[in-house]
Amino acid sequence: MIAFFAVFVHGHVPQYDGCDHNCCHPPHDPTTSQVAYLKGSGGVEYDVHDLGGEPLDFNLVFKKAYDTSVFSAYAGCGGCASEMPFNWDEPLSLPLNLPTAYPFARFEPFTQHSYYELLPKGAARQVTPAQLVNCSSHHVSVRLVVHDNATEEIVWGAVVGCDGMECERFTPLELVSFPIYVLRNHGPVWNGAAWTFVLIVFLVPLLMVLVAWVWWEGWLVLCVPTGPSNPRLLARARPGVRWSELKAVCWVESPRLVLYAFATWAIATDVLETFAHFLIAQRGVPAGDTGFAIFGFWFGIKWLLLLCVVLPWMWAREIPERLWRNYHWKLVCAWDDGLGPFSPFWAHGFWSIAEILLGISTFFIGAGFYVYPACIALAGLVRLAHWARGPPERGQEPCQSTIYISPETDDTDCGYPNSSSRCGDNTPGLFLS
Repeated sequence: MIAFFAVFVHGHVPQYDGCDHNCCHPPHDPTTSQVAYLKGSGGVEYDVHDLGGEPLDFNLVFKKAYDTSVFSAYAGCGGCASEMPFNWDEPLSLPLNLPTAYPFARFEPFTQHSYYELLPKGAARQVTPAQLVNCSSHHVSVRLVVHDNATEEIVWGAVVGCDGMECERFTPLELVSFPIYVLRNHGPVWNGAAWTFVLIVFLVPLLMVLVAWVWWEGWLVLCVPTGPSNPRLLARARPGVRWSELKAVCWVESPRLVLYAFATWAIATDVLETFAHFLIAQRGVPAGDTGFAIFGFWFGIKWLLLLCVVLPWMWAREIPERLWRNYHWKLVCAWDDGLGPFSPFWAHGFWSIAEILLGISTFFIGAGFYVYPACIALAGLVRLAHWARGPPERGQEPCQSTIYISPETDDTDCGYPNSSSRCGDNTPGLFLS
């Protein structure tokens, strides 16, 4: 999801590793929008011939509004090796004229971090061919040199490539790597709060166990019902009786529900991690920043993905196989029919196709840290196989429910299924006390 919107809104191909002496050679050509995340003195460099006689667009972004007197910025002739004393390239161009004040911070909605741009737009962010006419080096670089009077580590990013959709090009591998990019930016690369992910990863299962125990009767949350009717309907007719105690329903462990549990864990972790770093990053960013509106839309989609696993999980526990296999949809207004919230329509096996497509698509858009798409797709495959296999033959059911007949109906010839008597074929009350 991040990758999809980042490409169409404002996305740089990130670079975190592979920088010798804190000097990075970007993985793409100079026309592709890219950013190298750095700390302290360092930068990015190209061979001069890589420019092809075209200008090099660049930018400098900072984690904080650092004092500009503690560093110098260079863009032009020369390399950027920045490890003294043996791996140091002397700047061969004049330092840039840096403003003394930063514009307002900006919010990045997809990786949830804030940043400060220092240079104004226009010529100040471009190295032209004319500036390289007398260059004595075969390198052109954008670099930062931190002075000895700096009192803290400078965390910054060197951006190269033009600012526009035509420059935002991601390879398939880079697209599927966005969850990794997010976690790195949340951690030591930028936000410095990797602990939130570790905490949330362990907190979410505890919350899930609590919810399962309070509302879904513990481990029964991983079982599907086998019986003549909806367990909720049966339980409402017998106040105080737990679902596990219903005589007309037995419960069977389901691998599909286990996959739903893991998918829920993953997307819930994603949602909470996203919100935690929104709170961290939004401090100091003006309320009118466009990144907030984009984030709101993006965050809402993550909640929708959470519903896309929680609801099928609920319907699998609410509606026995016999009901959804024999169901014929009709337009009615009822809680357990038509498009009602507990209608067998929602539990039908044909939804497995939608689950498989959802799993594949979310893998390429970075939701749920790979666990969500993998588990959703596998759950869809299990569901599809179960649907295609058809109903079990008589006597081959995974478990046998006990039909309970109340004393009031035991002598009326109305208490048994498939009765040909005056009571009809399928009255829910037949299996209730």
